[in-house]
Amino acid sequence: MEIKWEPCAREKFNKVISSLPQFHRTIAEKLVYQKAEDLAKKRDSSLVEEVDLIQAFFQEVPPAFKTMMERLLNHLNIDYSGYIKEEK
Repeated sequence: MEIKWEPCAREKFNKVISSLPQFHRTIAEKLVYQKAEDLAKKRDSSLVEEVDLIQAFFQEVPPAFKTMMERLLNHLNIDYSGYIKEEK
């Protein structure tokens, strides 16, 4: 199944990736991109949507960087709250 990206999801992906430190950018780009496509397939969809992107970032970013990811998404005005469960 060929996977395409919703334009809004692609734009947000590019925005977040370009905001990451260079050291993390390349690996995050590959891992998150693939994970987002895998999540879309898991939903039986041929389209990567924002939900797939946000979940991919939070699943692929190491736990030590979760807070940094939340700050970055907030800074970029990307609301992730509806896509992830807050751990208590």
